[in-house]
Amino acid sequence: MKRILVLTLAGLTIVGLFAVTQAGLLVPARVLAKPTTSATDIMLMANDLYEGKQFAQAAQAYQQLVDQGFADSALFYNLGNAYFKKGDLGRAIVSYRRAERLAPRAPDIQANLDLARSLTVDQIDEDNNQAFLSRLAQFTQAWLTTDELALVALGLWFVFALLFVAFTNSRGGSHLREGLQYALIVASILLAVGVLSLADRLYVDDARSEGVIVASQVDVTSGPRSQHVTEFTLHSGTEVGLIETRGNWMRLALPGGQFQGWVPASAVEAVTG
Repeated sequence: MKRILVLTLAGLTIVGLFAVTQAGLLVPARVLAKPTTSATDIMLMANDLYEGKQFAQAAQAYQQLVDQGFADSALFYNLGNAYFKKGDLGRAIVSYRRAERLAPRAPDIQANLDLARSLTVDQIDEDNNQAFLSRLAQFTQAWLTTDELALVALGLWFVFALLFVAFTNSRGGSHLREGLQYALIVASILLAVGVLSLADRLYVDDARSEGVIVASQVDVTSGPRSQHVTEFTLHSGTEVGLIETRGNWMRLALPGGQFQGWVPASAVEAVTG
């Protein structure tokens, strides 16, 4: 019995540490630019432009910070507001989606994203036949960032390890050992769910690229050339899955993957881009 527990512990350790490492907690996955005086000045200028109802100029200023490598939920939120006021629904949704990824529980971000989505021309029903992994990733994404989910998994691992040590060193037949055994079972289930959720999020984020139509209107063709047959037309703000890029063309799919086609790459912007 102890040998099985030790092997299980070792296996979960390897999986847990691998998942956490991939999430960027042990090995930094990205390095964000640090605020500078000039960046602060640009942010203040952008805020002043927004307050002065110069939304196009404000969006340009906020976008300048994004292009310099700054990634912050407040920055993306402000940028989304500027684009929204400017009437650029597609880029507003892209910005709100990026803000949501960094602050999934922020009510203002979610409210503005929902409002922007309600104004899109193409009201596409949500796919109810998604794979389990995609549904799980969407569920966790609504509550936790990837880094937060990794911390939860790491915390569950420590709880499991402490209970395991206490259980193996407790006296056989005692009430304490019996209680620790039940606690260990519950902790192992929670740890398995946590690690599975994290691994699923990392897999889905890596395998599934999402984008938003930023052109006011674009024809979706059957091939990567304008001479191909037009399959259907999409409008600014429509959220799509990105499949592949070929030259200056990008292949996309609507939710569910049943309707696919090609659009100029300039007509769509990746959420994670």
